[in-house]
Amino acid sequence: MSGKKKTILSIVIAILLIAAIIGVGLALRKKTTLSTPVTNSTIGMGTVVVESFYCSDTDVSKAAITKSTKIINELDKNRLSWREDGSDVAKLNAKGSGSVDPITYDCIKNCLDVSSKCDGIFDITVGKLSGLWNIGTEDARVPSDEEIDAALPTINYSRVALSNNQKVEIGTDQKLDLGAVGKGLACDVIKEYLVDTKVVGGTVSVGGSILVYGSNPTSKDKSWNVGVRDPFGNDSDYMAVINCGPCFISTSGDYEKVLVENGKKYHHILNPKTGYPAESNVTGITVICDSGALSDALSTACFILGYGEDSLKLLDEYNANAIFVTKDKKVYITDGIANSVTITNDSFKVEK
Repeated sequence: MSGKKKTILSIVIAILLIAAIIGVGLALRKKTTLSTPVTNSTIGMGTVVVESFYCSDTDVSKAAITKSTKIINELDKNRLSWREDGSDVAKLNAKGSGSVDPITYDCIKNCLDVSSKCDGIFDITVGKLSGLWNIGTEDARVPSDEEIDAALPTINYSRVALSNNQKVEIGTDQKLDLGAVGKGLACDVIKEYLVDTKVVGGTVSVGGSILVYGSNPTSKDKSWNVGVRDPFGNDSDYMAVINCGPCFISTSGDYEKVLVENGKKYHHILNPKTGYPAESNVTGITVICDSGALSDALSTACFILGYGEDSLKLLDEYNANAIFVTKDKKVYITDGIANSVTITNDSFKVEK
């Protein structure tokens, strides 16, 4: 073989080797990227937001995080917050009626449906009452009995009327408060966005509401493990783990947003029948279903109802499942997820 042919052959071999090395590098990069999520923590809707997405292209994951953060903030500012003058809810509270965004309209409609199935133990017309307590803000206080008595007659979901063109009308002196479903609704809207992206899977946590999306590329069966907060521990302590596929998970508990006055603790989940923080046999409840806003509403309603026939019947109405944690550390798990929950703290006992 001539020297010129040897040189050409050497160049070809070198090119092939370089191409092979680049190919292996790209493959390794893709594998590494897909098994390592892009994660971000921020504040939204007055709570901690954690977004984590898996995709073979990190730019797609970063764009998804940017968009999901924007969804949360815009949903709060333009649709749900009663504190933002320009939001749908604030306008309804000020004017008594008006046309709203389809997202707001559907949310209100679904909330009214839940209210009708639990005799108003969950009620979005608690705005006057929750505005008195303001738990979770710097203005939190314990209102007087007279103030509470004056607010209670305004709470009645059946006085909210819906009509064509996304028009909503509330009763005289009523105020809406969608805080009990806002975080779950944000998870719903984010899921709708993710469907049209190349994100393989991921999770979004907006306070106590979680979106579990797509498949988990780091798991053999593509499932996810989600921790259940220990009601008696710190923020990072868990008492159980749920193994699940794509779903929505919401947790309500008396350890969140607490006001302490004269040595007494008051939590933020108000009973619309009494006007005071709800008292039941549970300290925390986690609901799993196929809707974020619904999981939020059901966790609130079932917390107020406590573990028992009424809450179980309500969950059945929506094909939802739940984990109830009582104040004496007993755990009740509905049949649909009983085999998917692992207790990780021995101080809790599962009851059959």
